[in-house]
Amino acid sequence: MKQFKGLISLAAVCLAGCVTGPEPVAPDLEAPEAYQTELKLNQASSPDAPWWKGFSDPVLSELIETSLDQNLDIEIALANVARARAQVGASESDLFPTFDAFVESEISSVLTGGVEAEANASGGGVVSFDPDIAGRNKRALQGARARFEAARFSLEDVRRLTASSVANQYIALRRSGAAIVLLETSLGLQERTLEIVSARFDAGLSPALDVDRAAADLARTQSQSSLLRANRRSAEYALSVLVGETPRGEYMGLPEEDIIPNYAAGPELGVPTDLLRRRQDIRASEALLVGEIADIGVEKADLYPSLRLPGTIGASRTTSNNGLNALTANLGAVLDIPIFDAGRRRAEVDIQRAEADAALAEYKSTLWDAIRETENALLQIEALTEQKAELEKAVESSQSAFNQLNALYREGLADFINVLDAQRTLISSREAVVAADANIALAYIDLYTAVGYTE
Repeated sequence: MKQFKGLISLAAVCLAGCVTGPEPVAPDLEAPEAYQTELKLNQASSPDAPWWKGFSDPVLSELIETSLDQNLDIEIALANVARARAQVGASESDLFPTFDAFVESEISSVLTGGVEAEANASGGGVVSFDPDIAGRNKRALQGARARFEAARFSLEDVRRLTASSVANQYIALRRSGAAIVLLETSLGLQERTLEIVSARFDAGLSPALDVDRAAADLARTQSQSSLLRANRRSAEYALSVLVGETPRGEYMGLPEEDIIPNYAAGPELGVPTDLLRRRQDIRASEALLVGEIADIGVEKADLYPSLRLPGTIGASRTTSNNGLNALTANLGAVLDIPIFDAGRRRAEVDIQRAEADAALAEYKSTLWDAIRETENALLQIEALTEQKAELEKAVESSQSAFNQLNALYREGLADFINVLDAQRTLISSREAVVAADANIALAYIDLYTAVGYTE
């Protein structure tokens, strides 16, 4: 009995033991007070509405909302969360004793002399408890909980990126469709020009060279059609996968129906420090850093003695005795003291410290990247908006120049090469406006993705 009391006292002392390693807490990061690009954006009348509602495009909204329910990357992230949750449960179990039962039986008989067989049976249980005197299991549990939080944040970040991907592919599809419509307009313009120059050639007023040049321009424009249609179909395939379906085409209507949506207004951007709360990849990096810091304590615990308290309870009986033959109980203590390992344990602590340093650098890098992405998007919106205004002026001027030169050419007062140059400039200016519309839309998508809105 004195031995049992001594072991119980030892276990009580162990339970009050220390926890090794630094406290797993991520340091505070500093962010600028404001973004360098001062751009006044229209604020949504409903600040809680998802950012993509700013496009006022019901098809886009439906695609994004469907993807958030059915996207396969989100399903993978959900499975990762479930796995991390289970790992927390496994780590929690290490703080409690384990108990396993066993049953044994045997039959013995002397084969000569007519002696009856005798049956023996025994059973009991084996108990084991790790008091965790160095706090190894406690630090492991802290690390598992931190990684569970990281998995949850990563799930939200996948949702953020999925919405962004759907919006990007949608704009790419509408851009290709709008370019196809513009191409048809350009082809009509070039066909009329070819008709004019052919008529003049038939009348002996223009050389065959002018006809060849006009036909070459027409063929060059026609050659773009197949690529634009392939790009549109590729965007349809991408959207199918993003919404959790088998890749398929011809379900987004006709190119003639494609209009690049303008962004009207969105949620408030806030300041760079808001990224620490809103960007889920930053929060995931912070949680992973906490997990790596906790693992330093796990490795440091191996430098200290560890205690294990094994015990058994057993009972046995035989057929010759209807009662129990024996009832036994045993409780022991095993103290494992590290003495010499040629520096391996300390090296593993150093390895884990390096892992934590890398996680800290990754945490900082994720924040800086988020700020950079936001600043770049603001710059793009500002520059592209100014560019579009100038391009619209260019279209107006190009249209006027082409009309004048075309009229002069019909009167024989202008060279056909000047008409072709004006025509090419007009077509190029129109294409540039379509590209600017798409790029502005993409810049808004990048902006609200960068500031961390998942909805």
